[in-house]
Amino acid sequence: MRLDVEIPDDGLRHQYCWGCRAETVTPDHGAAGFTCTTCGQKHSRVLVIDPAVNWWVDSAGEYWHESAGVFVRRADGLFLFFERVFFPLQWTVPAGHVDRGEDPRCAARRELSEEVGLEVDLADVIELGVDDVPGDSCWRGSDAHRWHSFLVEVPMNTTVQVLEEGRRPVWLPPADALGRSLTVPVRTLIERYEGAGLS
Repeated sequence: MRLDVEIPDDGLRHQYCWGCRAETVTPDHGAAGFTCTTCGQKHSRVLVIDPAVNWWVDSAGEYWHESAGVFVRRADGLFLFFERVFFPLQWTVPAGHVDRGEDPRCAARRELSEEVGLEVDLADVIELGVDDVPGDSCWRGSDAHRWHSFLVEVPMNTTVQVLEEGRRPVWLPPADALGRSLTVPVRTLIERYEGAGLS
């Protein structure tokens, strides 16, 4: 998505309607989506400019975010996936945006805790790689993300509780996960890192 609003130089977070770009949107109570009081439309995403997260605009005007994602592998070789309840409504792994000044490995560990209640040592978060993933759309309005991908090994008796962003956690081999409606980056990264532990 090309950034098409003028960014105020005030260091504050701004949230614009996906349709009319008015700064008059509020989350729908108890549901995924946002309603604009200016145009009256409801959208599944908004355009957020947030100085607390890493974002930039490239030379073509594309609006980018930085993300960290974690592939969680159980001792039997199965991986954790869950279904998102916010845009995009697809299957994913624990992941989220990297905060300004935050180390991506720390962001990955934070997302594990926030999204599925897993607490791990930083040394156990193994880097797979860094990849630019165009076509990766998020509810905050970016359609391109730089992904820091990590792998974490957990014991067989590990239990997870998907918290506010998802539901229906499952343990699957990556080949089976590819048969589901996966988010763009998760599908891309499974295919890219198949020989590096995601198999």
